[in-house]
Amino acid sequence: VNSSGRSKSMMFLSLPKLSSVAICFFAATATKVDAFAAPKSMPVSKAVGGSINDASSTPQDIFEEFTKFLINHQTDMISKIEQADGSENAFSRDGWGAFANDNDSDEEQQTKSGGITRVIQGGNVVEKGACSLTVIRNGVLTADRAATIQGRQKQQEGDLVVQEGDIYSAAALSVVLHTRNPFVPTFRSDVRIFLVKSASDDSAVAWFGGGSDLTPYYLIDEDISKFHKDLKQMCDSHFPEDNEYNLSHAQMKQLCDEYFYLPARSEHRGTGGIFFDDLPATKATLSFVEDVATGWMPSWLPIVEKNGSKEFTEEQKHWQCLRRGRYLEFNLLYDRGVKFGLANANPRVEGVMVSAPPKIAFDYNHVPAEGSEEERLLKILKEPKDWTV
Repeated sequence: VNSSGRSKSMMFLSLPKLSSVAICFFAATATKVDAFAAPKSMPVSKAVGGSINDASSTPQDIFEEFTKFLINHQTDMISKIEQADGSENAFSRDGWGAFANDNDSDEEQQTKSGGITRVIQGGNVVEKGACSLTVIRNGVLTADRAATIQGRQKQQEGDLVVQEGDIYSAAALSVVLHTRNPFVPTFRSDVRIFLVKSASDDSAVAWFGGGSDLTPYYLIDEDISKFHKDLKQMCDSHFPEDNEYNLSHAQMKQLCDEYFYLPARSEHRGTGGIFFDDLPATKATLSFVEDVATGWMPSWLPIVEKNGSKEFTEEQKHWQCLRRGRYLEFNLLYDRGVKFGLANANPRVEGVMVSAPPKIAFDYNHVPAEGSEEERLLKILKEPKDWTV
C-alpha cells in the first residue's frame, strides 16, 4: 500500500431548557474539548484590556475582534489544508443561522447566531477532516448555569457577579484532521471565547479557552518533539515566569494530558500538546490565543510534507485503525461535548460526530509484538513524557 492509494473561557455548566440555537452550538463544538467542560484547575476571574486590570478594551470589544479573527482564520486554514492535500476533494460547507449562505451580511453575522461546518473526505493527505465555526449571541443564563459560574468565579473588587438572566455569547473554532498515512498524526485543536454581560448594566466579563494536540500512530520522535518545543516557545513568549495569569506551558501540557485519557485502559489518547481554559480575556491574552490558532498549520503541515508520502503496509494501516478505535472510544465514553450532544434529539447530530475517524478497527485483546514500534507507542501513551527536553 502506498501513500496515494485509496486503501470557560467556558465552563462545565448545567444546561436545562436549551434553545435550538444553543443545541447547535454544543453540537458543533463537540469536535473539540467541550467548551463547557473545563478542568477545575484554573479559577475564573474578570479581565479587560492588556492586563487583568487594564480597561483599554472592553470584553465586548475583544469578543467581536476575536469572532472576526475566527471567521477569517477558518477560511485561511481550509485553503492551506486543501493545498497541502493536493486532491480534487474540497471541503464541503454546511452553514446554519447567520452563516447559512455564503453571502450572509456582516451585519447579520454580528447580531445573530450561526456557524459553518466544513468537511473534507477521501483526500490524499486528509482521509477525513472537519473545521467547525460556531458563534452564539444573546443567550440567557439560567439560574443553574449562573450559579455554576459563581461557584467557579474568583471574585475581585469591581467584578461582575454573574446572575440568572445575564446575557452570554460564545464563539469557537475547532479542527480535527484524520490522516490517510499512519506516519502522519491526527491533529486536533480549538480556540474559543465566552462572554457574559449583565442584564442590569453595562458590565461584562469574558474568558478564553483552547488547545492543540497530536495523536500519532507511530512515534517519529523528532516530529513530536518539535511540535511540543514550538508550543513551549510560543507559550513562554506570552507567559514568562511569575506572570500575572499564573499560567505556564507545563501547566497547559498537564491539563491536556489529564483530559485526553482513557481511564478504563490506563492510557492517554495521544502525545498531547496544550490545553487552557478560564483565561481572562484581555488584549494580551487575545494575542496569545490568536497565536495558538495561527500556529496550527505551521506546526502540523511540516510533518505532512515530511512523512505524507511514506509507503506503509496493510499491517501498519490496520494499526492506525486500531488506534482510531481508541480515538472514537474516548469521544463516545469520555468527551463531555460528544456525550452531551448525543444525550437527546439533536438537529446538529452530524456536527457532534463529525470528529469521528473515517475507518476504525477493534481487535479483541490485541497485543503488539515485543520490541515493536507499536509497543513503543503504547508505553508512551501509558506514561507521558516531556518532549521539550
